[in-house]
Amino acid sequence: MYKKTILVLSLFIGLLFGESASLHPMVKSAILPGWGEAAVKQSKRARIFRLTEVSLVTACISAYTFSGHQAKQYKSFAVEHAGVDSRRKEHDYWVDLGNYSDMASYNDEHLRFRDMESLYAENEGWDWNWDSKENKNSFEIMRIRSDVLAMTGKFIIGGIVVNHILSAIDALYLTKLEKIESISLMPTISPNGTGSLSLKVEFHL
Repeated sequence: MYKKTILVLSLFIGLLFGESASLHPMVKSAILPGWGEAAVKQSKRARIFRLTEVSLVTACISAYTFSGHQAKQYKSFAVEHAGVDSRRKEHDYWVDLGNYSDMASYNDEHLRFRDMESLYAENEGWDWNWDSKENKNSFEIMRIRSDVLAMTGKFIIGGIVVNHILSAIDALYLTKLEKIESISLMPTISPNGTGSLSLKVEFHL
């Protein structure tokens, strides 16, 4: 796996900095926003897309970094104030931890709803018991903040993808300006919640 990663990175770096005259400007901009614009001597447009890309990537890295830092904080806080074993716990567990004062309260409520599959087994590392309501609320604030930052990172990734698409469209527009008939970008959302974008360009050959 490590060797494959090195190979892919080497190919990508070679593509960016090597001789790439055969690449269409649209393909260049799809890989790196602004690259295609620079290839057709549109430095101002290239600068805008590059700055947008740098800003979005920086914001995305920052969002995920702060989210991870906040997650470490709330997990350590739960270990100290709720007696939690933080190993191998999924996100749903931490959500439950902020909504119930202890594991018994959680299990009792789900028993009343006949939700047997969601119960936590006793003495198997799932137990928790908050030492105060204030600490439980403080934990929940940290957990929500971490989740919001992670969600922000996902939205920024969407912005990065859009920036690549827009730069590719712009590069195509610059190279096929007199031949383009129409350009359309169609968003699609599937029933499972995933989304996609379809690009359609019509032009004379």
